[in-house]
Amino acid sequence: ISVPEQLDGILREYQIYGFRWLKTLSAYGLGGILADDMGLGKTLQATALMLDEKRSKGGRSLVVCPASLVLNWQGEIEKFAPELRVLAVMGTASERAAQFAEMGKYDVVITSYSLIARDFAEYQEHEFRYEFLDEAQYIKNSSTQTAKAVKSVNSRCRFALTGTPVENSFAELWSIFDYIMPDYLFSYRYFRQHYESPVVKDANEQAKQSLQRIVKPFILRRMKSGVLTELPEKTETVLLSEMEKEQGGIY
Repeated sequence: ISVPEQLDGILREYQIYGFRWLKTLSAYGLGGILADDMGLGKTLQATALMLDEKRSKGGRSLVVCPASLVLNWQGEIEKFAPELRVLAVMGTASERAAQFAEMGKYDVVITSYSLIARDFAEYQEHEFRYEFLDEAQYIKNSSTQTAKAVKSVNSRCRFALTGTPVENSFAELWSIFDYIMPDYLFSYRYFRQHYESPVVKDANEQAKQSLQRIVKPFILRRMKSGVLTELPEKTETVLLSEMEKEQGGIY
């Protein structure tokens, strides 16, 4: 799998691996969770996949993120992949209605969690090649209108981007998997009975290992400490300083 030529020399080795991992899953019609540590370029890796799609087939992608990151996503894509036409859906209801009318002209559509919960009916009119959820822990509660909205989008392949796939409970992991590949972790009732309760309440090692086996192929996580040699010297120094504080000076 070749890197889009526009990003050749820009992506670092671990980012190239991440792009190829995303591409491989999508080739088989599967989804995944890119769970790299904060600051390792999850946005850039997703951008590489969307750029590669335009290079080959030209399908439209949807990005859903916190409202504070909508313009950041737009800026990053325009910086590294200016040939991708980007639409940031935001503003008043009338402004968004005008944006929806023009959606067919764009390669990437970006919106926020709060707005997709209001506008989910509009997205039923469109098909997306990729759907990305940034800070995917926003759908950790599967019963919310936001979670239901992103799961109702007609998207052929889904990815979650988050540095914390599990913050408080296994139910969060189930909800994210219910988004990327519905039914893969069964119904929540079954998941809770056979995995969550045995692991959390009974410390059942067999159930834990079984769950790890079935989710591991679909989660890619790299930590800052594992890719320090690929980061610029200034960034490396800052990260080492951060880790010294976090780990009590062991670095």
